[in-house]
Amino acid sequence: MRTKHRDFLNAEAGNRLESMLQRFSQVREVVPWLRPGQSHADLRRTAERLRSGAIRVIDPRVSPHLLADIIEKAIAQEMLVKLVAMEMNEYRQMWLALQRKEEAERARRFVAGFHRLKKSPEASDPESPAAERVRRIHRARRNKLGRPRKRRRKQ
Repeated sequence: MRTKHRDFLNAEAGNRLESMLQRFSQVREVVPWLRPGQSHADLRRTAERLRSGAIRVIDPRVSPHLLADIIEKAIAQEMLVKLVAMEMNEYRQMWLALQRKEEAERARRFVAGFHRLKKSPEASDPESPAAERVRRIHRARRNKLGRPRKRRRKQ
């Protein structure tokens, strides 16, 4: 990987890590996690019903307002984790895109070098090491890429 790409990825990783740690440090109270598959809209409606008194709490020692606050904090906590996970995924996609770009560039350079070698005067002599190398590379490329399909003749 090129130095400028590596420097960019390192700087981006540092910025994202700093942002993630800053967000996590802003959380003052950790609440229980929500069950998987619960809709945030349903949970918000439940919190509003708890506050309005439409839903009664089974245990009279627990305040409905406190329970509604815990539900909303759990939603916020889950959204924070999802946001950080999305940012990590974006970074990974950036890294993969740069990797694919580097791999494609490396392949182009290899093919260009192969064609330069093939056109060199040393490769025209069938007994030379350069000609042997051209044959070996050509055979490896043909096996990797496959032979082109034969065209059908129009009758």
